[in-house]
Amino acid sequence: MKIIPSLVEQSAPALFDRIAFLSPYFRQFQIDIEDGIFVKNKTLRVEEFVSFVLSNPPTHSPFVYDFHLMVCDPENHLPIIAKLPRQMVGTIFIHFPVFPPYQLLTTTYPTYQFGLVLNPEDKVQDIPPTLISSLPALQLMTIHPGPQGQPFIKEVLIKIEQLRNRGFGGKIYIDGAVNETTFPLFSSLRFQPDFLCPGSYLAKSPKEDLARRVRHLMS
Repeated sequence: MKIIPSLVEQSAPALFDRIAFLSPYFRQFQIDIEDGIFVKNKTLRVEEFVSFVLSNPPTHSPFVYDFHLMVCDPENHLPIIAKLPRQMVGTIFIHFPVFPPYQLLTTTYPTYQFGLVLNPEDKVQDIPPTLISSLPALQLMTIHPGPQGQPFIKEVLIKIEQLRNRGFGGKIYIDGAVNETTFPLFSSLRFQPDFLCPGSYLAKSPKEDLARRVRHLMS
């Protein structure tokens, strides 16, 4: 299992302070974009993120950013993300209820990778077979989307096995309450996720404890 920190902030300066804090250990991050409508929480806008990156070009090998779009209008966000250098954009995650036609996504943005997000209440059996066979990535929310620090929903983990049994061959991500308490649950699964996306456990860690926390998740 690989680790990609999930970051939630209300402004670009605060977000990039978190990135700088974690950069000794990570080169890829998942950026949460929340509109205050699709979910109650509201973060920096994707325009602010992209503008900040373009105004502060990296002096070293650039980071890779996944985008977790918790928004009502994901299609309106994609042209903005596409303004970034292509090598800086990883997977763009879109939630099941607002997921656009996959063929439209891949036709309009043929060089980008898209992932589907399932909330705890979303059912694996409701995913169309064409998506199951086509998607390169799928993210399972083990909390209800919104503010960080919500309780872990263990029952979601059965969806990993359900996905594999339906023939899903892409990468599976876990987002929500990933920490040293829940980490043993992932390690004990018959079908393990490919990526874990810890949020506050790393981003809000005391500086003196960060190295230990990173080692714990990578052990």
